[in-house]
Amino acid sequence: MGAESLLNLGLNEAQDPAEQAVYHSTLGVLFKVRGDFKEAWRRYEQAEKLLPDDPSLKIISAKFLIDDFAQYDLAIKKMKRVLDIAKGSPSFEHQARAILAIAFLRKGEKKKATRFLEEAMAGNFSGIVSAMNINLDVIEAFLARNFETDLCRTYLENGLELARTRQEEKMIDLFSRLLSSRLNSEEPAPQSP
Repeated sequence: MGAESLLNLGLNEAQDPAEQAVYHSTLGVLFKVRGDFKEAWRRYEQAEKLLPDDPSLKIISAKFLIDDFAQYDLAIKKMKRVLDIAKGSPSFEHQARAILAIAFLRKGEKKKATRFLEEAMAGNFSGIVSAMNINLDVIEAFLARNFETDLCRTYLENGLELARTRQEEKMIDLFSRLLSSRLNSEEPAPQSP
């Protein structure tokens, strides 16, 4: 029996909305990997309908909206909702602000993008439990446009400091490599297509 069949079987047997939402979200991942974005989106939407105040589902769907559908305004709306429902949760607030920075950057609203990038590293990532929770997609988006490279360096330096504080060797290595390779080269970052 394949993964899709097993997931659908579990979904059909699930009674709890939270459990059903997990199955829909997982099916969304499966369809996204297969390249069936329309079905993936349908599954993510279904999961969100079952758990409308779950910040994780909103973050997943916002990334999908940005990356695969260029639906920046809807992603922005979802991330502003995350900031409301997850107020006081540093990791969710960080992710929401980083995704807002990406959405505004792709919309061409550079001032707002910069503001949210700065807010994403508020207090040098204070309150974030692990450096693994730091969103690096936002740095990739900014560097791909060779935009705010000094701010990107600060973001990565703060991430490195968090990794050192938490004694996360793999993350120390990752942030160190990102700082030395991407930001210290003389060549500009490659432009995204």
